[in-house]
Amino acid sequence: MTWRVNINSDMGEGFGRWQLGPDEDLIPLVPTVNIACGFHAGDPRIMHRVTKAAIAAGADVGAHVALPDLRGFGRRPLEIAAEDLLDDILYQIGALDAFVRAEGGTMRHVKPHGSLYAMCGRREEYARALLEAVSRYDRSLLVIVGQGWPERLAGEYGLTVRHEGYVDLDYQPDGFPVVEPMKQPRDAEDVARRAIRLVTEHAATAVDGSSLRVDTPTLCLHGDMPGVVDVAVTLRKRLAEHDIEVVDLATAVAG
Repeated sequence: MTWRVNINSDMGEGFGRWQLGPDEDLIPLVPTVNIACGFHAGDPRIMHRVTKAAIAAGADVGAHVALPDLRGFGRRPLEIAAEDLLDDILYQIGALDAFVRAEGGTMRHVKPHGSLYAMCGRREEYARALLEAVSRYDRSLLVIVGQGWPERLAGEYGLTVRHEGYVDLDYQPDGFPVVEPMKQPRDAEDVARRAIRLVTEHAATAVDGSSLRVDTPTLCLHGDMPGVVDVAVTLRKRLAEHDIEVVDLATAVAG
């Protein structure tokens, strides 16, 4: 049997002279790229550079929107008014789309970063802020976000919402990831085993030992993980050995 799955990766997460993650080396190994939009990381020069490289490689490009938290890298939960969050998300989507259009590309998706990812899944007002922002901008954009409120509300906003599988983060019992303030290294073979199980068995194990049902078209590989390129190479090799085809986001969602 042949399976299909997408791999998405967070990139462009440097700032100024500081670069975090081997973006240009990783882009050829993943079909979908989520680019930081300046709120947790990234700046105009980095956004443009990574967008250009991703489009040249034929990758899907999406906005990796975040809380306004450069110091905490967007991985700290913050209280924010839903109205402010809506405007912050609109701002970030529009900023990245300027570079996508300038390079002759089309933006494909939006994915919240770090703590915002779980905040939108768990709290209705934040889920609505996210979905309202995306729907006002472009309803053709796919939203990648944690299960919960966004998936329940998607139809109300005319959007397609999907959650992702975590291969380099642990699962909490409620299905959300354990957020690491600083991304820790992972064994490449363990990452591959997790990915294969997610694709073929639709299953994962939480930190308390409980089993989770995970049915997702896309797997997340964090671009700031130490050794991520070697992990990606191993992951692609092991997926191919198990007849799992890595495809673009639209194909994975459709199939």
